[in-house]
Amino acid sequence: MSRPKIYAFLAVLTLFVLGGLYVREYAYLSNSIGVKGLVAGSLLVALSAACAGLWLGRERFTPWKRHVPEILLILFCSVLFAPLFGSLLNRAFSLKEYHSFEFVSEAPYFASGYGLLKGEKIEPSGYHLTVREKGQLHRFKYKGQAYYPLTKPGERILLPVRRGIFGVRVMLLR
Repeated sequence: MSRPKIYAFLAVLTLFVLGGLYVREYAYLSNSIGVKGLVAGSLLVALSAACAGLWLGRERFTPWKRHVPEILLILFCSVLFAPLFGSLLNRAFSLKEYHSFEFVSEAPYFASGYGLLKGEKIEPSGYHLTVREKGQLHRFKYKGQAYYPLTKPGERILLPVRRGIFGVRVMLLR
């Protein structure tokens, strides 16, 4: 096999692995408190790093007109995968803690990619947990089971939370 074919195979394999990591990380991103700042910060850092790398390697990309697709691919991939790496780094060096929240509601939801079949018994696909902390509502999603079926609105509950190194907290119910 020639070198370009090996490089192309490795690039496609890397893209599939990164896509799979993104799919697994989405559950953590969607259950994060303060995720907007994490995504914005990681986009800014990734774009800055990509631009700095392109500037330092500018002699490899001269003349610029011939390398526009490569430059755009580097910038696009850095922006595309920045939230993934930001979230992974945020959770990498964090400790599990329990935080107190005010319970608002826990509601089941049903999701089906193909709709309902006639006579099929409807069972919840997961649950939406809505809690309040310092006057701000947070909504989390998990699939396991109903964790708070007997809890009344206004009661205090403890949730397992990881505080990441960037300050973004991730709720850990599955």
